[in-house]
Amino acid sequence: MNRDFLSWLGHADSNTCTIEEAGMTYHFIRVQKSEFFDYLYCQRQYSEKELTRGSAFKYVGIFCRKDGELYDAQYDLKSLDHELGTMADKSAGVLSEQLQAAVRQRVEAAIGNDRRNLKISELTDSALLKRLDYARQYGAKENARKRYMDMEEFQPPVYRCVYDPDHWTEDSLLDYILDSQGYASKEAAAYIENNQEEMLFDFLCSDMELAEYQALVADTNNPVHIVKKIMAAMNTTPAKTVNVTILKNGEEFTFKTEAQELRRDCKNYYSSWNMVAADRRKFEELFGRSADYTPQEILRITYARAVLYEAGQ
Repeated sequence: MNRDFLSWLGHADSNTCTIEEAGMTYHFIRVQKSEFFDYLYCQRQYSEKELTRGSAFKYVGIFCRKDGELYDAQYDLKSLDHELGTMADKSAGVLSEQLQAAVRQRVEAAIGNDRRNLKISELTDSALLKRLDYARQYGAKENARKRYMDMEEFQPPVYRCVYDPDHWTEDSLLDYILDSQGYASKEAAAYIENNQEEMLFDFLCSDMELAEYQALVADTNNPVHIVKKIMAAMNTTPAKTVNVTILKNGEEFTFKTEAQELRRDCKNYYSSWNMVAADRRKFEELFGRSADYTPQEILRITYARAVLYEAGQ
């Protein structure tokens, strides 16, 4: 940042400053917002070096007298700092991200992944009860399956705070700048106080997800185990197409299909659409135009004479 500009900021008795930098002329003024803050405004000139009455002053940032730092810097201030790059990013967006991280960390530390640290033990909110019922019927099963397919080793769900800051107001931004730690602590305390049911809801959903995961692992007849083996086998090869042999309706059939089709969780069946055209026509002649094939029907998958997957192996 230009040294003359920084020197001007440090002397509260002067309200105007003119800086010439990289062919530009910057005319700054500051207006005292409060005991601790000045709002900064700038008129930037490209060819005319003098201040002109027809050009507007634009808001360019906040100077905090307490710590001597610039906050919420706008384009002209960033342009002035471009060559040296000494000004840390203290934009409103970055401050909001910092607040979010600080509050989430405080809330998670206070709860400690232990519902006994909540003040309630039952849900009463009707909307949350409906969401819990949906999770019981669908969401927990889907999440448990996704965890099983995506992870080598299952990690039980833990509570994660989902606090998001409100948009800054004129006062809240300045309050945060003056005392970021105190502001974050107050936000965390308010979040815990006002979101007891939402936090309990998360714990209950985690319970259901864990139960569904354990049931899925214990059910050795569930086709999901075959799908996972196929996915694992396919991830060992860079092949774009592979040969698949199936046993469907008592008839054995071999075809070529896109490997990517077998690298995903197919849920219940694989589509014939990804077969090469000639094999897809033969498949439809044998099994019907609307037919598909299931993981249980796959006997083996090969690529360049190497067997990638074989049923029962």
